[in-house]
Amino acid sequence: MVITENVGLLSSESDCYVLKEKWWDWGGGHIYNQNGVIVGHMHRRIISLRAFTEISDCDDSLLFSVEKKLISMRPSFMIKDSQENVLGRTNKKILTLFRPQLWLEDEDGRKMLEAQGNLMGRNFEIKDTDKNPVAHVGKGDFFRDLILGGSIFDFNDTYAIKILNRQYDRRLILGFIIAIDNSVHDKDK
Repeated sequence: MVITENVGLLSSESDCYVLKEKWWDWGGGHIYNQNGVIVGHMHRRIISLRAFTEISDCDDSLLFSVEKKLISMRPSFMIKDSQENVLGRTNKKILTLFRPQLWLEDEDGRKMLEAQGNLMGRNFEIKDTDKNPVAHVGKGDFFRDLILGGSIFDFNDTYAIKILNRQYDRRLILGFIIAIDNSVHDKDK
């Protein structure tokens, strides 16, 4: 039995989330709150060069989407609202092997958020441009990936998120984390 809650995914009441993919990094899955209750869904188009992922509330109303730019020197993703307006674009620093670094910028190219990963990108700290912490992200299945090398045993990815700035737009934070997953952990898919 799947338990859902009336509190929406973007509610400022939730300060912890767990993103749990299903089905071999295809990006579909559920989003849970701090009580382990499903508050949202991720739907990824299986046949899509853009790694197009829609994020919806429990009632399946579209909240935002994340899609890969096809022509780009580095992994880059756009976060769009339900009316297809661009909320932000992500970029990944090209020359980072052990400590991945990404940033989110607005449509005019101004940085809004920066994410610095620890060794091998297991955990990320997301900060605003004034270096104030916005969120902490931890990959829950990192050791399985490290030991098994993302092999046939790589069934799904799990991320635990702690929101530190409750006033920040949840669409940007969650969209940024999905882009981090696609840029850093699913880059060979």
